[in-house]
Amino acid sequence: MSLYYLNEQTGAEARLGRTGAGFYVEARHPDFPLPLRKTYEWFQQDIAMRDYELLRAVVSAGSQRESALAR
Repeated sequence: MSLYYLNEQTGAEARLGRTGAGFYVEARHPDFPLPLRKTYEWFQQDIAMRDYELLRAVVSAGSQRESALAR
């Protein structure tokens, strides 16, 4: 299982992927040199999915905020 989201306006991205023993969640932004990355054990899949959804919402917040201001 691998999920990926890219905000085309800002270049920020969120990713959920598998490791050998579990999962990882990662967020990257062009303004910051290092990614935010957290790993989870195999039985913590629900927590990893929750954190991915949270990071995806944060990454996409810039585009939603701009479109709301344009109205």
